[in-house]
This record gives sequence, structure tokens and C-alpha cells, in this order.
Amino acid sequence: MIFGNDQNHVWLAFRRKTKTRAEDYAKQSFSYLIQFPFIDLGRLVMRENLPSGQLKTSPYRVPPSVFAEIQAYRDLSVVIIGYSILHTADMFKFPTSFFLLACLPSYLAHAVDPIVKADRNIEISTLVAQMKYDRVSFSAKPGEILRISLKNPDDLPHNLVVCKPAKGNVDDKGKEVADAVIALGVDGVLQNWIPLKHPRLLAHTGMINPKEEGSVTFLVPKQEGPYPFVCTFPGHAQMMNGVMIVSKEVSPVRDLSYHYFQGTWDKLPDWNKLEPEGNGTLPAGFISLDPKKRKDKFGFLFEGRIEVPKDGEYEFFLTSDDGSELLIDGNRVVLNDGVHGMVAKQGKIKLKQGLAEIKVGYFQKTGGEGLRVAWKGPGFNEQPLTKGKPKPKGNPPPAPIPVEPLPGEAVIYRNFIDRAGPRAIGVGYSEGLNLAFDANVMRLAIIWRGAFMNGQRHWTGRGQGFQAPAGEDAFYFPNGAPFARLESLSASWPPDETRASAIKFGGYRFDDKQRPTFIYYLGKARITDYPKPSGSESELFLVREITIEQNGEDLEGLVFRAGIGTVEKEEGFVLAKQIMCRVEGAKAVMIKKSGNPRADGDLRVPVKPANGRARIKLTYSWI
Repeated sequence: MIFGNDQNHVWLAFRRKTKTRAEDYAKQSFSYLIQFPFIDLGRLVMRENLPSGQLKTSPYRVPPSVFAEIQAYRDLSVVIIGYSILHTADMFKFPTSFFLLACLPSYLAHAVDPIVKADRNIEISTLVAQMKYDRVSFSAKPGEILRISLKNPDDLPHNLVVCKPAKGNVDDKGKEVADAVIALGVDGVLQNWIPLKHPRLLAHTGMINPKEEGSVTFLVPKQEGPYPFVCTFPGHAQMMNGVMIVSKEVSPVRDLSYHYFQGTWDKLPDWNKLEPEGNGTLPAGFISLDPKKRKDKFGFLFEGRIEVPKDGEYEFFLTSDDGSELLIDGNRVVLNDGVHGMVAKQGKIKLKQGLAEIKVGYFQKTGGEGLRVAWKGPGFNEQPLTKGKPKPKGNPPPAPIPVEPLPGEAVIYRNFIDRAGPRAIGVGYSEGLNLAFDANVMRLAIIWRGAFMNGQRHWTGRGQGFQAPAGEDAFYFPNGAPFARLESLSASWPPDETRASAIKFGGYRFDDKQRPTFIYYLGKARITDYPKPSGSESELFLVREITIEQNGEDLEGLVFRAGIGTVEKEEGFVLAKQIMCRVEGAKAVMIKKSGNPRADGDLRVPVKPANGRARIKLTYSWI
């Protein structure tokens, strides 16, 4: 309350029979009142005249925003009367005192209108029996009028003191200011545990008793940086602290934390099963990759709470290189999984006003990296949730040009496909399953579900660069030729070639649904490779039939490599923790403990022709 501290100081001083101390506090309060430009006790206060810092409870400041509370005038009267009792002669040397008392009835009648309206209100609560605030960070814009409301459901008294940045603009968690209270000794008690003359004191509530609440309204400084806030009651500061980030860009995400991981993934892992290499907070509320410890092979899980301003539908945007996902209140809103270049995805969700949990997972394998998160909703356009370079001005990027199959037919897309090479052949099936075949080395390169391809990159401008798959759940097969002649089944697989030397591409033919059969040659042997989707919409899988016609070619020692990173199960072989592979028509072997590089973990099938022909049938399904 306004001048609540002064009231306490006056009567505490009386009880301690220290008249000089009471005189000092009452005189400080009254001397400030006569300096402030009141018209009808502050009914007209120009915002530009307000001092940077506290407009609220303090022996040195007037709190216009809480004049609306009738109790404020009781406290104000106590200060005036208290001082007059102690030093009547000095009191009535000031004509302002008569003005104050004359205006008091007017204020009691018009107490519903605050003098200064806060631009924003930040609500913070103490946590019962935990010695913590429920909010450890928030953002504020330079020059805005901010109101902090503190609720105290705890059984101990607490306050909230906002401090100016420490030397070097670092966040010292307010320790210097809290330590200054202890150094005051008995004066700390008299000042209600506020170091009133400390140079870093910016704003503060009063000491809030258990089960009560209070507030403080102040003008946010123009200087950007971290402004710690802390409870200065002795023994509380070590755990009860947070930070206000003053920045021109204010994030709606509060209490943002991150968990940092290191590893190699082709798709988003289950973060709960991994041990993080590091943890931390991002007080500004913006998602950032800056805490990374290396350039490649790392991941992040970001967690926080986002302030939803009103009920309605919100759209979230997620652009990343490599994989990412975004969840709100445990619901996946956007999935942008797999290893790829910068790919943009978005999703919508209906939210209620208040706080919603937000989680963003991201991993970077090798090469380029990037993560951008944004949202938009009722009453506001797209706003970034990541810190980084602003979106370029000018014309928006070209709209996607989706490549889609016709109902009941497949569609072919021949172009540069990311991680399938410059001679890639993309096939989009009407069932919602897709693949990319690498005609340089005759390998199945990628399979994925959902949307097929975005032709915008190759069908506009000069059409340069590699295009990533447009769908989700992309699975990438190993590089290199899928067939090799080996001295033994567990020998090292030959080095990868950009273009296969022993195997030649022979084109493809279509069936009645425009589904291709790929044809290639190993010497005189002719190989046909016919993939097609099967199963229901909810459980799609790919069936691949490979037929080798010997045609007099010596196929001794010929081995087909079906995958790497294999784990053998009763129902089949798990490839890279993502795909279940079943093999029919030939015996498949998982290589382990061979002692040879480029061998262990391979799923290999020895080619054993019978009557001049060998057949391998593989089924790939997502786990």
C-alpha cells in the first residue's frame, strides 16, 4: 500500500522510543510529497514527467497507480499526522500540507480511477513451503509502465525487489542488494528489509504477510539488460530470485529452460530416455541454439510456458535444419522430423486464455543448422519465439508448389533430392507413402510418409539446389551401392562411390497404376526392383520385390545390404531404431562382432540363385 512502509516505520519507532528515527522517516515521506507536481493530489500526472523507476511503495516515491485504493489515504494520513505529532512546527511551514488535507475528501469520493494505468501486469506468486517464486523470468520493454503483483500463499513473509543490473550487465540474482540488507543491522528491520539508499534499488513491493498480496508499479528503464529480482528477507535470497529482461523484443514465453544432448540421430529421439550433457535457462524467453557446445551431432529440448492472450485458434510455425517438433500442452502441433535442409512446417491448435506448456525438440546431424519458431493468433500477426536475425523485408517467399499424385496413381519427380543425389527419382504413391531412388548407385535412398514433394525450388527461377521431402517420418538408407561381392559375409563393405562402377542403371517401366519397376545390371545379370505401398491408411508399409536373373553371370560372393544399425527381434530386424524390416525368399543375417569396419550392425542377404534366378522380398514398416 502507499506509504505502508512509512506507517510501519513511524509506529515501530514509537515502540522502540526512538523519536529521531520516526522523525526521519516521516520527514522523508512528506518532503517528497511537496516536491511532486500534484494537481488535486496527483489527479493529472504526465507520463513523461514520471521518474524512471518506482512510482509506488517507498519512503522516497509516490505511487500514483495505487491512489485508487481507499486504504492508501488512510496510510497517507497516518504519515502526515504522525509527522505532525513529532514535529508540528516544521509540518505547517509547508502550505502543501493544507492542500493535501483539503484534497483528501475528494480522493475518497473518486478512488476508483487510478492515476497511472500500467501497460502490463505481471503476476507472480510464492510457492508454499518451497522458498521460491513461481516465475523466474519475464521480459519488459524499455519505457513501459509495469505493474508486478505478488501473491503470497506461503506461511512466511516475502517481498519482491527489482534491482538494476550488476557491473558488467551480468545477472547476479540480486545477491548484492540482498547482502546489503544484512549489513544494515537494526536499520534493516526499520527499513522493512529494503536497503533504501542502495544505488541498485529500482523498485520493490512492501513485505507481504502470509496469505496476503501486494504490488508495485514502476517505469521500466530504457537501458536493456538483465534486472534481477529477489526476496530480501534474510535467508530467502539464495532461492527466491529471478530476472526481468529489459528488451525491445518481448517474448510471451516464460520460465524457458533447455536440456542439451549430444549424439547422432536421423529422426527425433525420445528425450526422456537420454541423459542431457547440460541444462540451463533462457531468461529472455526466446528459443536459441547458442548454448550448443559443438557444430554437429547435438540436440535440444526446450520447455516453458507461453502466455495465451485470449481464447481462439493459434498457428505455430517451425522451420529447421535438421529435425524438430513443437508440442503445446502435450499435443503435437508441428512435426518437422528427419535430416533435411531448412524446411518450414506449420500447424494450428485451439487454446484457452492463460498459460500453456510449450516444448520444442530439435536435433542437428551434420552440415547446415537452423531453428526458427513463431506463432500468430487472434489480434496479432506472426511473431518470432526464437532470437535471431529478423525476417527479411520485401516480398514474401514464393508459395509452395506441391507435387501430388493423382487418385489411384503414382507420380514421378526426377530432380536433385536431398540425400538421394543429383540423379534421384522420387515416387509419390496415392496411398500417402513416398520414396526416392538414387540412380547413381541403384539404391533405395529414402522412404517417408505424408506429402510428397515441393516443386517450388526447381520449378521457379533457375531451379538450383537439392529439395528435401515434403512429408514426415523420413527414413534414410545407407549410402553406397546395395550389392557387393565379398570374400565373406562379414567382410567390410566397400567404400561408398558417388557413382557405382560395377552396376549400371537400365531405366524403369510402369505398371497400370504408374508405379515404377527399377531396372539395373550387374554384368550380364539383370535386376528388377519393384516397390509398392501396402496396408491400411493407419498402418502403411512398403513392400519391395527384388528379382535377380543370372543370365550366365557368376554371382559367387554377391551380397545385398538391406540396412545398417540393425537390432534383431523375433518379428524381424529393426533398422536405426525407426523401421521394422522383414525379409522373405532368402536368409538375412545381422553382422555382429566381426572385427571388421563397415560390417557390424549391417543387415545382409547373401544372393543364392536357384535355376538362374534369386528373389528377395523386403517389407519396411514404421515402428
